[in-house]
Amino acid sequence: MQVRLLTLKVVDGPLMERLMKQAFCRSLFVVMAFVCCLQAQTLKRIATIDLPGPKGERFDYLTMDDEDHYLLSAHLGPGILYVIDVGANKVVKAIPGVPGVTGLEYVPGLHKVYTSDWGEEKIGVVDLRSMTVIKRLATAAKPNGSAYAAPFHKVYVSNTLGKAVAIVDVDKDEIVKTLEFKSETGMPQFDSVGRKVYGEPSPATRYPPRPGCHKTKCNQRTEACLDRDARRKLSAAPLLRI
Repeated sequence: MQVRLLTLKVVDGPLMERLMKQAFCRSLFVVMAFVCCLQAQTLKRIATIDLPGPKGERFDYLTMDDEDHYLLSAHLGPGILYVIDVGANKVVKAIPGVPGVTGLEYVPGLHKVYTSDWGEEKIGVVDLRSMTVIKRLATAAKPNGSAYAAPFHKVYVSNTLGKAVAIVDVDKDEIVKTLEFKSETGMPQFDSVGRKVYGEPSPATRYPPRPGCHKTKCNQRTEACLDRDARRKLSAAPLLRI
């Protein structure tokens, strides 16, 4: 049986420096080749969709209706909800009557979208089959971001200035509970595994204004955890700023 010995040799300084330079050059070549590949795959504009609303006024949230292949766009300024067919790249309908619309939450199966209408402090219910606003729910100040908890048939709408979260039953189109907080509320998210809704304070809460300064820093923010079954606040856990 033959035994092969592996010999390790300690190289001197100049040789090591030359080897490191060679390794760096090889790595640089690989990186440049990768960048060239990325450039070859640059995204390209394939279409432009003209919207009928007034120019120069603020837009807000976008969301998808995957069932109908619609892109839903909130035009906050004039209070219009655009329904855009992403297959045909055209506007299907411009739905008025959603003043100051910010957040959008589509509910699969029911073909409804819930709009956070800041302009009138209400949650709008839009039927995408009739393309009309079918109901308006009075809520706390500045309805904003929202999340849908499908297993519970509930939409959770943050009321930023009202320091609250409104819970909407999508089968009844009614607000069944309003949770109040000590801070302004930001964008909620539903965790389908933990069966909880998470929310965070808005930027105004994380950076309270002070005289002579637009914003002042704080070291951490908190995240509120809502129990879906009991519909109550469970805890407030600190989050590190990323």
